[in-house]
Amino acid sequence: MAKNISELPHNLMAFVNDPVSEQVIWNVIKEMNMAYAEAKMGSISDALEFLKANRSPKVLIVDVSNSELPLGDIEKIKEFSAPNISIIVIGSRNEVGLFRDLKAAGVVDYIVKPLGNTLLRRAIEQATGVKNEVQKEGKLIYVMSATGGAGATTVVANVGWLLANRRFKRTLVMDLDFLYGTTNLLLDVKTENAYLDILESPDKIDDYFTETILRKCTQRLYYLGGLCDLIRGVQVDIDAFEALMTILKKQFNYILVDAQRDQNEINKISMRKADCFIIMVEMTMASAQNAARLLEFLLIKHSNKKIIIINNKNGLSSAGAITKESFEEVIGRKIDYVMPLDETITLAAANIGQPLVVSDGPLTEILDAVTDDVLGKNENQAIVQAIWEKEGLTFDKVKKEIFDTIGKFMKK
Repeated sequence: MAKNISELPHNLMAFVNDPVSEQVIWNVIKEMNMAYAEAKMGSISDALEFLKANRSPKVLIVDVSNSELPLGDIEKIKEFSAPNISIIVIGSRNEVGLFRDLKAAGVVDYIVKPLGNTLLRRAIEQATGVKNEVQKEGKLIYVMSATGGAGATTVVANVGWLLANRRFKRTLVMDLDFLYGTTNLLLDVKTENAYLDILESPDKIDDYFTETILRKCTQRLYYLGGLCDLIRGVQVDIDAFEALMTILKKQFNYILVDAQRDQNEINKISMRKADCFIIMVEMTMASAQNAARLLEFLLIKHSNKKIIIINNKNGLSSAGAITKESFEEVIGRKIDYVMPLDETITLAAANIGQPLVVSDGPLTEILDAVTDDVLGKNENQAIVQAIWEKEGLTFDKVKKEIFDTIGKFMKK
């Protein structure tokens, strides 16, 4: 499956606010023979609009000369960027403190105007070269059901859609059920059996080849999954799968894994790479027993990772149902979210291949809150507070310059 070259990321994209800097960047691009590189006149706002509408470039150059709050602007840039982006900042303030703060914020370099070819080229080489430090990675959210039909697929598809379309994160929904996976049906895309082919007989797994096995759902939402022959099954090369997961975590801000409950090698690798676990439960003793065992396992094997428990189909009356209080007593902790039963909207959305969160309603509100939790909303607020204190600004100015911007995309 050929990939449209326009969908691939720029090697370099620059936004500067003066024509001299623009010309210097173009000169360096030509000197380095860089393909898919571009420099244009623009502000931080232009850079943000570009990132919202396009894949993150490998290297982004932004100009903070006119910025009242450089650190805040860089945090905004990072909000909409891929995890492995390299950012070079140019500006007019020749201050050691600003340089250190920007470096601490993760930028490759801060160059004071007027730009020179040598310093700029050195910064780009540093940004595009092999780095000694560990590259930044996106977050993997591992979603599983304590019992069959508890709603893992629903949460994966809908939280994935919200992350991509309402939070502007490059997101991958990944189905690990090669026998009966149905996540693709909720996103109205086909499975990609070339995915299984390379997992069974890997000749080459790299960034470009990985792009060819992804199914695009929306501008920032992708799907990866395949269904094997029920008679032959699938024999996954474990090393190939681990290499694939490593590449994907560098390409996406968030990966949501729709996982099976069995402890095969594929699931073990995914759990090891996971940053957060979501356990879907129902108010039955069977679900409580399995959830308690899963929690015990996770607290031993993955004790430093976040765990979210969601009660799905709340309001469903069935034989063997227990109270929420009894359930929490069995598992030894509180349930984080309760999703009300709404079979009509859930089935209607599934039948037309559309995530239910496209429409407003009680389920959408809960899934929106889960999305905020996955994003670490409190962590983002802490970033705002740190910038506020660093810059010595008043609350009103922080609220105007940063908090409203982040809050717009993070609010429930």
